[in-house]
Amino acid sequence: MGTRCKILIIEPSAIIREGIAAILHQMKDSIELSFADTLEEALRFGQSDLFKIVFINPVTLNNSRKNLNNLLTLYHKTNVVGLISNHYDRTLYDNFADNIFITDRYETITQIISKRFKTTPAGNNDIDNTLSEREVDVLKLLATGKSNKEIAEQLFISIHTVISHRKNISNKIGVKSTAALVIYAVANGLIDVDGFTE
Repeated sequence: MGTRCKILIIEPSAIIREGIAAILHQMKDSIELSFADTLEEALRFGQSDLFKIVFINPVTLNNSRKNLNNLLTLYHKTNVVGLISNHYDRTLYDNFADNIFITDRYETITQIISKRFKTTPAGNNDIDNTLSEREVDVLKLLATGKSNKEIAEQLFISIHTVISHRKNISNKIGVKSTAALVIYAVANGLIDVDGFTE
């Protein structure tokens, strides 16, 4: 018998949780599901490579970028898929590998899940040597939650220069969102993941 595909569902609604579970069981026989009602409960599972896919309702993030960063940092080797239960623009959740909306048709849901079964998130374990020393400095401060103004003040450069460095960093490592930059910084040892916990 093959290896079981482990999946985590972080969803407070029993209806949505059981609905996704039913679809997953219809699609694939060899899955092992774990459930969490809250982000805190989910973070206790640990081990970034434990799950092939993590489904999360962003409601559990309590509108906190820090919570989002904690989740994406911990599961940086995992496909994180949003379970969107409210009517939002899909582009609001660009930090996730994909999004499933409560209003999506069965075919759309199964296409998204199938795609995530087949893919592994792109990760780079080596620091990109094309980043300049100053870009690494900016990335480190950005990843620790500093604003453009705070970075400019700390590095004695203009805000315009900070923005220019951020654009260059994004272009060089191929990511746009702040959360993805944080994941890159953690994955490449530029910042300590313990810095995200209180």
